[in-house]
Amino acid sequence: MKLNADKILQSLNEEEVYSFMRNVLFRLDYLDTTAYPEKQFITDVRDLKKKYWQLYQQRTNPNREYEEQQVSKVHIVFDLSSSGSLKIALREILAAEGEKVIAFSDIFSVGPIWRLHTEEGLKKRKEWLFYHINLEEEYIDDFGEEFVKIRSQIDAIPDAIPIHIWYGDNAHEQTGLRVALYLLREKLNPIKLINTTKAFRTVFAEKKTDDYPRNTAEIASEQLAAIYQETSAKELTPVQRRELAKEWVTLSKSDKKLRLWENGHIHSVAEDYLDDCIIRSLQKLNKERGSNDFIKSARLIGEVIGHSLHVVGDGFIEYRVRELIVNGIFDIKGVPKAMRYYEVKFRSPQMLTGID
Repeated sequence: MKLNADKILQSLNEEEVYSFMRNVLFRLDYLDTTAYPEKQFITDVRDLKKKYWQLYQQRTNPNREYEEQQVSKVHIVFDLSSSGSLKIALREILAAEGEKVIAFSDIFSVGPIWRLHTEEGLKKRKEWLFYHINLEEEYIDDFGEEFVKIRSQIDAIPDAIPIHIWYGDNAHEQTGLRVALYLLREKLNPIKLINTTKAFRTVFAEKKTDDYPRNTAEIASEQLAAIYQETSAKELTPVQRRELAKEWVTLSKSDKKLRLWENGHIHSVAEDYLDDCIIRSLQKLNKERGSNDFIKSARLIGEVIGHSLHVVGDGFIEYRVRELIVNGIFDIKGVPKAMRYYEVKFRSPQMLTGID
């Protein structure tokens, strides 16, 4: 969890950081060159911190933008990349004013989601991520706090403000959609859905490709702007909202660690489900190279991600690569603290075949 000082500093702009440091340094000068009491110095610095902490709380107050009537519409997305692209689309390309973007930062297709809307569920998920996925320490430390923050942002949306939820045809965003509608279940806001996979096919029909984006994060800002302008999203009915929220309740009862999107449904499967795909990918790379030499794990993971129909993130695939090492399928050279630090190859020559 971040210290208060970290939160304060990250919320300040360059001028405010300069002002803060100037105040502290001046007081240090007074302490060194005058009869300025040390006790008074400590009191003054604490008062300064309190002032900036109040500024931080004001800025992070989820109700502030609504109280100041700065927001007329809210968009919900399910990763930070989509959030960044959508903000550019709205503000720089469409010059849309008063349209706020709320972004989840988790990958809902992998890891436990058992009762994720509760403190106990968040704790279990955080623990699983810590022991299985190579993530930044700061992300893990702030995991539960971030989810609660997003929940408070959703709770703060006034009932009259319309909400657009953006998602694609993949288990990550489809699960996120159901999470969001569960969190919105008591609210009266008009809610519209934008399925970016389907909308892309319609708006960019001239592309004539089977390789349509399954993930909103794959779509450029200019394309999101066009989708927003040209897509007529229908408002969800109360029945549709209830049904999707109920689907989340059902999903959140499962203890499975992997979810896939197939035939228009989310399927919870065993976490080793994609291991065969990883093995086949290494066999393919071996065939292309004509050898079973060690290969960078990042190269193998990129091959799997690049040809997979599922959005699970490279962190999960890297976890399964490490499990294949533990289970004696792969040999390792290097230290698996992150995918760029080690290489893998098949332990048994019998595993080399299998690619037509």
